[in-house]
Amino acid sequence: MKITPAAGKYALWGVAASTAFAVLAEEYRRPVNRAPQELHQDEITVYAPPRRDKPDNRFSISAGDMTRNGSQDFGSVMRYQPLISATGVPGGSSNGRSGFDRGGYTGYNIRGLESNRVGIDIDDIPQPAATGRSYAGRAGLNTFGIGRDYIDPWLYGRVDIQSGAVSVDTTNLALGGAVSFRPKSADDYLYPGKTDYFSGISGFDSTDRSWHNGVTAAAGREELSGILVYSRRDGQQARSHRDTLAAYPANWHSDALLLSGSWQANAAHRITAGVDYYHRARHTRYDTWSPLRQDVMNGTARQNSQTRRWGLSLRDEWHPRSGPVDSLISKVFYQHTESHDNTRLPGIFGGEQTVFSDYNTDTVGGQSTLAMQLGRHTLRAGINASMVKTARPFTQSPALSVFDHLMQPEADSRSLMLGAFAEDRIDLAPHVPGAALIPGVRVAYQQTSPRNAAVLARGSALINGSDIERLYGDVRDTRLLPALTLEYALSPGLLTWLQYRRSAQFPGASQLYGSWNLGSGYAGPRQYALIGNQG
Repeated sequence: MKITPAAGKYALWGVAASTAFAVLAEEYRRPVNRAPQELHQDEITVYAPPRRDKPDNRFSISAGDMTRNGSQDFGSVMRYQPLISATGVPGGSSNGRSGFDRGGYTGYNIRGLESNRVGIDIDDIPQPAATGRSYAGRAGLNTFGIGRDYIDPWLYGRVDIQSGAVSVDTTNLALGGAVSFRPKSADDYLYPGKTDYFSGISGFDSTDRSWHNGVTAAAGREELSGILVYSRRDGQQARSHRDTLAAYPANWHSDALLLSGSWQANAAHRITAGVDYYHRARHTRYDTWSPLRQDVMNGTARQNSQTRRWGLSLRDEWHPRSGPVDSLISKVFYQHTESHDNTRLPGIFGGEQTVFSDYNTDTVGGQSTLAMQLGRHTLRAGINASMVKTARPFTQSPALSVFDHLMQPEADSRSLMLGAFAEDRIDLAPHVPGAALIPGVRVAYQQTSPRNAAVLARGSALINGSDIERLYGDVRDTRLLPALTLEYALSPGLLTWLQYRRSAQFPGASQLYGSWNLGSGYAGPRQYALIGNQG
């Protein structure tokens, strides 16, 4: 047979490979006597709690999920989430029932419970509740004015969602569940060998002709790291595809900024400080209806809406190298929010009026959580305290008659919240392998009192500040909230559990101190005062 040069080359390679494998096989069969060698390696100690599935009714949405789902605002964060939706709209005719109530999303609906019955927090800092509409009388029950839209999704690395009664370690009590926004951190992007990170995005949404430009930058080493996140959005009203009805004109923009840094002070302590800022401005124009005839338009209203939020936080994580305590995590925070809806409306009997509807809050607080392992017991306990001050300035210009005049919708307030919880995970092995019993309890206390009550009686000859304070008074309440869970792992990847939880929610300022016509007297002996709003 004739062998070409190419074929001969491959044949030689094949013989060489076969010979090499034969030699290696023979070498493997021979007994080998080697002197033992000592291996000198650095010892590595890892301190971390064991990872285990938790019997919980919570799940998370990552930053990547929000980007892929096109999450552009408070409402679209929950896009494609089963049994969860946002209540209210960012702007438009359906956003409020009064001519000046158009202030954003009012919360989330989880399994039928919505708005203020679902807690919302940003990095464990509770967000303000949506304001009630007590000035609308009984027709305003279960409706809302200024909403709870204080977030830009680009700033957050994860959104945690609890359905139903919340866990005992949740400081923001709620009946229908909780939504927690977790800010991005440098640890999300940096790891050993990677000391810097940068990414940017620029996108267009044809729904409301909006542009989004955002950047995320992180840098640092093991001892010191930091992150900067910025987001800018500009847009208009959402497009309507109906031939007979067009969307009301709107023009809006927002800016959001997050700065955070971490310092590994020593092997046991890690300190993290952060500041975040959010501002949204919205300019709208829409039709208003006559209060005398519901089928007659009264003219065109113009509104300038401004929403701001900024917060500060300082967090210390202590992981001792020895002793019974596994970790002690403490945090202090401060938050300030502002909502200003300035609306120019046509008057009932001609002319124009301007309504200045504001809602401002200040929150300061702290919390601490302890975790430790004692034999079969995994113990967790914590305490928390916070104080919230609310102010609801409300004015009209020019001064109107009793038929047009609206008083301040609710009294200013101050609320003190205290809480503590304890939880013990008892491993039932070896008696029942894979089973555990988890009892827990939370104690919550709230005291709320009105402030500046005399403002509600301004210009009235029928009632004064002391009368209003007697009507309202201080409200104190304490709740004991137990929980019990029995879990059993059918297999390493399948966990089953039976769980009982009790949850509660304290009333907010709108529910306790809503007001309607406290100082009016045009109805004579039939005049009444409606206080509170249970919506």
